Order: sequence, then C-alpha cells, then structure tokens
Amino acid sequence: MRCYFMSCGHIEAVEELTGLSDEEAIAKAHALFSARKYRFEGFELWDRTRVLFRHPEPAAPNHVAAWPPRRASRRAVASIRPAG
Repeated sequence: MRCYFMSCGHIEAVEELTGLSDEEAIAKAHALFSARKYRFEGFELWDRTRVLFRHPEPAAPNHVAAWPPRRASRRAVASIRPAG
C-alpha cells in the first residue's frame, strides 16, 4: 500500500505501508499525516488500483446528476411556456 501526501492537488511525498490490514494502514496513514500536516493538505491511501481512504474527503457536488437524464414531461414543459 502507498500513502500519497498531497499539496495543491499534487503528490508531494509517498510512504510505503507494507504488511498491514486495511484498518491498520488507515490508522498508520492518519498518524503519518498528523506528524506532517503542517506541510501537506491531505493524503490518499491506495492499495494498487484501489483507493482505501482520502483525507479530507472530496466535497460532494452541489447538484445531483441522474443517468440517464429524465425527459421533461408534457405537463412540466407546458408549465414553463410564457403566458398569453
């Protein structure tokens, strides 16, 4: 597993974490970040191609996207026509 320390959206440092369970690796990554938080904005913990943890968690988008997009019903379209 690798712990990537981030600053301004870029990887600034990396620590190898070997022989640990997921929970142990997350705890170790938090401890490493706490000792260096004055230098980095956050961290990501990866196990090959699998993201285990991100700190801080990414912000949720302000809108909710649904796929596939819904078609407007005739009633909804009729309600937005200009009067007159």
